[in-house]
Parts: sequence; structure tokens; C-alpha cells
Amino acid sequence: MDLAAILEELKRSPDTFGPFIRTQAEAIPDRVAFKFEDESITYGAYDVAVNRLAGVLTREGVRRGTPVAILSPNGPLFVIALGAVAKLGAIGALVNTHVTGAGLTHVLRASGARVGVCTADALPALEAVAGSHPVHFLTGLPDAGSAAEPDIPDVRGGDVFLYIYTSGTTGYPKPAIVRHLRFTMGGVTLAQQLGVEAGETIYAPLPLYHGESLFVGLAPAFRVGGAFASRRRFSASAFLDDVRRHEAVAFVYVGELCRYLLRQPPTPRDRDHRLRVAAGAGLRPDVWTAFQARFGIPRIVEMYGATEGNVALQNAEGRVGSVGKPHPLLEDNVRLARFDLARGELSRGPDGRCVTCASDEPGELLGRVVAGGAGMEYDGYTDRDASARKLVHDAFAPGDAWFRSGDLLRRDADGWYYFVDRIGDTFRWKGENVSTQEVADVLNRAPGVSETNVYGVALPGEDGRAGMAAVVLADGASFDAAAFHAHAVRELPAYARPAFVRLVPEMDVTGTLKQRKIALADEGYDVARVGDPVFVRDDAGRTYVPLTPAVLAEIRSGRRRL
Repeated sequence: MDLAAILEELKRSPDTFGPFIRTQAEAIPDRVAFKFEDESITYGAYDVAVNRLAGVLTREGVRRGTPVAILSPNGPLFVIALGAVAKLGAIGALVNTHVTGAGLTHVLRASGARVGVCTADALPALEAVAGSHPVHFLTGLPDAGSAAEPDIPDVRGGDVFLYIYTSGTTGYPKPAIVRHLRFTMGGVTLAQQLGVEAGETIYAPLPLYHGESLFVGLAPAFRVGGAFASRRRFSASAFLDDVRRHEAVAFVYVGELCRYLLRQPPTPRDRDHRLRVAAGAGLRPDVWTAFQARFGIPRIVEMYGATEGNVALQNAEGRVGSVGKPHPLLEDNVRLARFDLARGELSRGPDGRCVTCASDEPGELLGRVVAGGAGMEYDGYTDRDASARKLVHDAFAPGDAWFRSGDLLRRDADGWYYFVDRIGDTFRWKGENVSTQEVADVLNRAPGVSETNVYGVALPGEDGRAGMAAVVLADGASFDAAAFHAHAVRELPAYARPAFVRLVPEMDVTGTLKQRKIALADEGYDVARVGDPVFVRDDAGRTYVPLTPAVLAEIRSGRRRL
């Protein structure tokens, strides 16, 4: 059976998470399903707790297709609520626990929910926005009541299961539509890909409101009758202790997690674990080899995907730095299109069509939208207008439609894809395109540097934006301005060398460890607003010098050119 036939069968299949909870509970009631720090929940106990909450939600009017807001850190309430909405055929709106104020009001309104479940520690944030949204929250889990199986509706793989919110880097987060088949496929295919077997544990220490932990961690662990382990908040210092305590054989990473683990002081027990594989997205090339060597993890499976999109890439062969390839049957439905950064739009050729990139030429990653075909359907967001804005039409043929990822990637001659940058992050300087991520990868290898975040800042009288780097130094290191300058000159073209360096004590990141750039770019190099040390490039002196008010005045007046 080919992929398209498998996916079509899954759309019609009643094999969804809700009834599968009961199946596992009847088969392996005493086996541990979830581990949260010092708590554990067996499959049997999980089924009982899910049924009790489902009964409460039913009395609150929740039915098939009803959105239910879930506001909880990783823990029993989150997974039990997830199971309850699955059994009822409802839709779980997974709310980022870091969102507060107007942002929280927006995501609750956008969910369409009238009922929600939350932990007690969410109450202060909810009280602060009381009356601004229509959601009535139930706090905590019922510890009594009927554990009878609810009336499970005829839910199929093609039905909507979750709303997962985008990161909100451009405006408020938007709820992306996720269907049951995606969760089921994550369990079936990734359990095989990761080689996880019944009774084994997958550890995913990052938020379950994010798709990576759900689809790469929880789904495959539950599917094979294993255990999913996590904690309320990621802790680099507790990582190996957790992995050992839970006897995890696989773990899920996102973003800069592996870099933060490398920052921990080496110990003789770094390889004292049972991990066989790490899987996730966002492992940077400058960290990959060092991380794998230090902790002795045999396999790394890097992936690429967008929650709201239809493109998935996977690197199961461990090619360092690559985000992988599409499924062989989907290769023709994935394409890189030339992007004009100066104009901020896809390039079009003389025939009015988009231009396919040559090997190693960066371009925007597109996924062809095929209604009902081979996994390239596009659901987008609950907001239909927002969904439509993510599509480009008549791209390569009359009447076609392609999902726009908003990411620049390149593809080598062997068909491997590599992440370059977010389109909104790449900027132009001296008539050249500067990839913030590629520059950061280079600067991360500079002497004494642990992590960098690169962004563009405006300069008076100059077109484009000059580069600026927020730098976190390695423990015990001081900023060697001359060595940093020499490294930049040696490794980067002149236009890509940062004009400014800001030393920050730690990087500002999201709950899923993605670097935030907007506030840094807004503050720029204004020493009146920035409390951290700021340096400016001094090519004549082959170094970076402190940015004083006098030097800043020279830059603003045009007397000092960069």
C-alpha cells in the first residue's frame, strides 16, 4: 500500500487516541504510561482519570467538535484533559502557559472555547484577564465521580483533534488545525523510526502545548505501550538525572536544548544513561557533533515541519546539519522557490511563474496543496483569511496552490535540505542578503562564545540594516574583542560581520527555546535603553570597542561609517 492509500485509510479509520486509551488500559492496565518528575500514572489509572474528567466536561456541555481550552504545564492534568477531549470527540485548544495579558485574552477568544481546564497556578494569569474572554475554567482534576466509559462518538482520523498555536513572532499566536490522523501517524511511524518498544520510555522535557513533544514523544510512546516522561519546566541541570531515573531510551529536543546541555559542566557520568536516539528539530550544526560525542548518543533524527503546514522533512541517516528529505512519494510536492529579499516577495520569471532554486541556492520552502491527496492537504488555521495568506497561487502552473513556509532553506545536489533562516529574520546590508542563523552558527564558534542571536538594526543614512549580535559568553570567559573580530574577519564576508555586539547574561527565549529577536532589534544599540555592554566594530583597530555616547553620536551624525 502506498503512502496516499495509507493516509486515506487513516482519515476514515476510527483508530484515534480516545478509543485507543481504553484499548491500552484493557491490555496493559498496570504498566506505567506517564512519568512526571516523581509522579507516575499507569494505563489503567489514566483511563479512569480520563473518564472522570470526560464526565465532568459532558455535564458542562462539551460534545463532539466542542473546543476545550487546556491551560496547564506538563503534568497529569494536561495529559488527562487531552485524553478526555479525545474520547468526547472534542477539540483541545492547547494554550501556551507563558502567554499573559492581552495575548492570553486573544488566544482564548480565538479558540472558540466556552469551557477550559487549568491548574491552580494558572489562576493569577486568568484572574488578570477576567471578563475579557468567554471561557469558564475548571481548576484541577476530579478525584471522585463515575469512571464509566463515556459515549464515544464516531470520531475518525480526518476529524479535528487539536488547535496548536503558532509562536506569535508576527502578531498574536494563531490556532493551527491538527487532525487525529496526524497524532496517530506520529505514533505509528515514529515509534518505528526511533526503535522504541513496549515498556520503554521516551523523555520530552519541553512543553506539551508544542507539537514536537506531543507528536515525537507522547504519541509514539503511547502507541507501543511505553512510557512518556517529562517535567513541568525544562532544566538543563536535571536533564541527565531525569533520563537516568526514568530509564529513557529516547529523548525529544527542540531549538537550543542541546546547546544548553553542552553548557553544563562535564562529569564522568555524561554517558551514564540508556539513550539510544535523540529526535526533534532545530539542532544547530555547531552543536550537533560535540553534543553527540560528549553524551554518546548513537543516533540523532533531525526533522522539519510547520504545525500549520503540509511539509515534513526527516533526516534519519544522521547527516550533520541537514533537516532531511521529504518522503520519496512526496518529493515532487516539495520545492524551493527563489525569494527576493529586497522586495520581500517570491521572485517571478518572464513567464510570471515562480523560479525553482538551483542546488545550494537558498529559497522559500513550499508545499504543494493537493486536496485529498498524498498527505499534502492544507488545513492551516481556524482563521480562514490567515490560512489563505499562507498560500501562493499560480506558482508553477495555472491554478496550482502552494503552502508558504516562511522559511529559507537550501537543497544540495543529493537532495538533502538545510535550514538557512526565517524570511523575516534575514536582512540586507551593503546590497547583500545576511542570514541571521548562518552568521550565528559562525559566531558561536568564536573564542569564549556560548551562544549568539543575530538581527539587523537600522543605521542613519544607510539603506538596509547592519548586523548586531547578542552574545552569551561561556562560563568564566571574558569578551576578547580582538579575537572575536579576527574570527569574524576570517569566517564571514565583510557585509555579514556584525557591526555591533551586545553582551547579554542569558538569551531571551520562548517556552520552546526559540530565540526572541524583536525586542533586541527594537532596543538596538541605543546605549540609553540597553543596560548591557555594547561594542562597535573598529576595523582600523581590528577589534570591537565599547559603544560610548560619544561614539554613538559619531555614528548618528555619519562621521563614523560602518
